[in-house]
Amino acid sequence: MSTGDVLAIVAATVVTILVVVLAIVLVLLTRTLRDLRATLEILEQDALALLDDARVSVNEAATEIDRVERLVLSGERLDETKRAIATPVVKAMAFGTGVSRAARRLREGESPRPARPARPAQKRRRSAS
Repeated sequence: MSTGDVLAIVAATVVTILVVVLAIVLVLLTRTLRDLRATLEILEQDALALLDDARVSVNEAATEIDRVERLVLSGERLDETKRAIATPVVKAMAFGTGVSRAARRLREGESPRPARPARPAQKRRRSAS
């Protein structure tokens, strides 16, 4: 055997070893990619289920927000109605109380109280001197 033949055998052996190593790496890479693909499919299913749950939750929250908004508007309307009714009712009650007191005093023979002097519309401000 000549030196060229020995070098050819060594080169063929090295190339064969490299091919075997590359084949092993490719097989391992293929397995890893299959596992990754399976994991991605599971992740996709979980993500879609999570998005469906989130969509349902958002719709329920929107419904509740609309309900609360209607309640707040109803409360505001009730407050406005209460204010509109309360002022005349309070005045009527005060008038009725005054009339009943006056009638009682007249029945009991008391003299009516003199009317109070009217208050000035604006109070005078004191100067800061």
